[in-house]
Amino acid sequence: MPVETRYFRSDQHTVNGLTAYKLETANSTVLSQFWVANQPYWGIRTWKRSANGVETELTGGAPVAVVYATEGENRASWNCPGASLNPTDSIVVRIYSSASATGPWTLRRTWTTGQLGAQSLDASTWTVYYYFHVEEALVDYLVMAYYFQHGDAAHPSRIENFTWTP
Repeated sequence: MPVETRYFRSDQHTVNGLTAYKLETANSTVLSQFWVANQPYWGIRTWKRSANGVETELTGGAPVAVVYATEGENRASWNCPGASLNPTDSIVVRIYSSASATGPWTLRRTWTTGQLGAQSLDASTWTVYYYFHVEEALVDYLVMAYYFQHGDAAHPSRIENFTWTP
């Protein structure tokens, strides 16, 4: 039963018809970041995705492991319920942001594993690590800019305790 850390990498691949950032056991080396204004709440939703592109959500329709973004490392947990898988299934994780803890939520970026070759994603408590830079920014007016950062050793945004059965 592999127990893994999965990193939000900065490079992309196409798996089961979805082009997304890589969610892999080794981090990339290049920082990727993007910012949004006045949306300090961040969380993830998770799906399994079949070889023909059918997605089944595991997170119940709303973001989980929600954090209020502060400078540097932030983390929160989610009790992954587990799911049966076909060997060609992949796991898709999407990150969302919001101005409020109760939403509405906006999709910001998508990651996917490769085809896991697994019979199940096991029930476990995921710890999700997010890295942010927060600063005031003058656009047409003053806003708080929340930069989500991932993909290098200094900003190892990731999921710990990602557990599955071959």
